Amino acid sequence: MIFWMLPNSGLQSVADMKTMLTEFSAEHPDIAVEVRVLARRALWTRMFLSQREGVDDTVADLVQIPHYWTALFSRLGVITDLNDLDPALSANECIAPLQPHCFMPGTQRVHSVPWWMDVSALHYRVDHLQQIDSNPDALFTKWDGLLSACEALARNRRVHNYYPMENANARGSFTIREMLPCILNRGGDLFSQDLSRASVHREECLRGMEDYLALFRKGFMPLLRERGSLGTVAEGKASIVISRRQSESIFAMGTEGEVPVRTVPVPGELFGSNSYLSSYNLAIMREGTAQQEALTLLKWLTSNSRQQKYARLIDAFPCSNAAFEGFIFSSRERLSTYAAIVGSARTLPNITVCGTAVKILDEALGRLASEIVKNRYSSSLLMQEMVKAQVEMDYLLSLYGD
Repeated sequence: MIFWMLPNSGLQSVADMKTMLTEFSAEHPDIAVEVRVLARRALWTRMFLSQREGVDDTVADLVQIPHYWTALFSRLGVITDLNDLDPALSANECIAPLQPHCFMPGTQRVHSVPWWMDVSALHYRVDHLQQIDSNPDALFTKWDGLLSACEALARNRRVHNYYPMENANARGSFTIREMLPCILNRGGDLFSQDLSRASVHREECLRGMEDYLALFRKGFMPLLRERGSLGTVAEGKASIVISRRQSESIFAMGTEGEVPVRTVPVPGELFGSNSYLSSYNLAIMREGTAQQEALTLLKWLTSNSRQQKYARLIDAFPCSNAAFEGFIFSSRERLSTYAAIVGSARTLPNITVCGTAVKILDEALGRLASEIVKNRYSSSLLMQEMVKAQVEMDYLLSLYGD
């Protein structure tokens, strides 16, 4: 059986998965699992190619996908209807915001099952921030407060290759998913409320994007620089990070010893503080040759205890009701921190065009990143890129709107 998965923990992805599969192999010695880690772009391409190439020994049986790919690949028949394999399988066991992303739109047929999730939050080094303010939490209630904190840190900290904020993006760039909280905080969104039109060209959306881009334009966060060449928050080379993972890995033991950390919601704006919640789901490829074995592994990985174990390995969050409750109620600090963050979180919609729309937007943002590095960025350039993206997205919605 072949399992295509995303690089959930970077270079540790295969090792972490093998740790999980040791127990699975002991319980199911007749099922051999071959893990193949694919970058998001490569996975997107391979899933389309599997539809064209048909059955061969390179097509996966089990696949990990972002939640908002479910609609597209279920519509295309690339992933199978899991209720055909197990009529009792349901979405009721995962937390409510993730349940709609299990189905083919317009049906209650399960096509993917949430495995783990992440949610955006701001994490900061208490020791660094207390040097500029006695009440650091108050700095992060508004976006302007975050910018002011970054300005003070940049002025006061004399460390080689220091940036006030660490870039959590693995490629050192930015995507629409990192921008989404800022867009929501300004009252914007990627789509209209009825999901019939794109709204990325509207003023409130553009202002949210400008908020996030200011971190790069003001030199507060590195852009198109490898994280390894700069150092991390744990090493004292940054003080703040907005990340969708738990803080344990971000603030692990660094060169300065144990790092004191606080986690707060992403700084808000006119429409409060919103976070981006995303799940990573497991699905079974229709062209796979070991569907029953894949179903066995899918159900094993998404069980409460295995969700919790894997989430701990990669510093993410379990997404079943029971497993998430176990996580959030495990300490008073987690309850006070993440109850509010998850409660205000939003997901990308599970509509047929969403995966393609995100790809269009990320390509546009990639071009903007290059212009920022070259010091050629302007607000009019952002508007031009988003108008072009809006036209493409509207065309897709006119053809494939749900």
